[in-house]
Amino acid sequence: MTEIITLEPRKLLNFKDNKVQRLSLEELSNSVKEEDYNGKPLMGMYHFEYIQNALREVEKKGLNFRIEELWAAQNQDKSRPGVSVIEKYREEYGEGDARSFLLRRIFAKIQINDLEDDITNTVVALSFNQYGFQLAFGPHVKICQNLSIMGADKFMSTYASETKMPTPGRMIEVLGEWLHDFESVRKRERKLITDFQEVMVDEKDAMEMIGELTTKRIRKESNRFPKEPLPPLNQGQIGKFAESYLNGRADNPNQMFSAWDMYNFATELYKPEQTDFPLILSSNHAMSQYLANRYGLN
Repeated sequence: MTEIITLEPRKLLNFKDNKVQRLSLEELSNSVKEEDYNGKPLMGMYHFEYIQNALREVEKKGLNFRIEELWAAQNQDKSRPGVSVIEKYREEYGEGDARSFLLRRIFAKIQINDLEDDITNTVVALSFNQYGFQLAFGPHVKICQNLSIMGADKFMSTYASETKMPTPGRMIEVLGEWLHDFESVRKRERKLITDFQEVMVDEKDAMEMIGELTTKRIRKESNRFPKEPLPPLNQGQIGKFAESYLNGRADNPNQMFSAWDMYNFATELYKPEQTDFPLILSSNHAMSQYLANRYGLN
């Protein structure tokens, strides 16, 4: 008797109704490849290949991991948009098929469950966009899915960063070095979380922090201070950050918040649906370093 196999319908992408879409690694690898005149990846490595290489490094270390769905996003850049539909493939595969899209803004997380505790496990976060590649490594808060970048050395970028790396290939090599020392890295990050939790932030300090973050944003956007570093939050995010703190105070008037709580008010904003992809890891890193420097937690 012939076995009848029913295939699941192929997932369709619709960036018109929602500028951020989820897809699988397989769907990403089957999307249109952006190449140079020699048929090589325009950015030095395909986005799906970058994620695959990171997965291999995690697997080589024998760690217990899983990859969540990936995110792809549209943006307003008309010269190199985050999403382009290649008409000939749309006609061949149909409207919304991943194989008809050229995707330039990708974000992914590899979750590692080894040495997890009640609050956190570990995540390798990977970003690809029109500027290049980024990678971060750090604790992942289970309850709210917030990524924490604990330490200046746990963030890498091929562009616009003090930790600039020459190639995505070199970044994957460094990831392998982090993973090789996973137990001691995880121990150090737990200690840093404890240090953040032990720093109490009173209302006066919180108001000063909001003022400092606003000043950093203003200086960065002013032509008079061209070399200012990336601010941890933009103005809209500063408002949401302040609102989270004030609501927390109203709900728990006798509670003293810690530097860890303040950091999590910010990391709640650094997610694919809320932050422009090139800024998800950059801003998170900037915030962790701002708090670490402010309270001497490096």
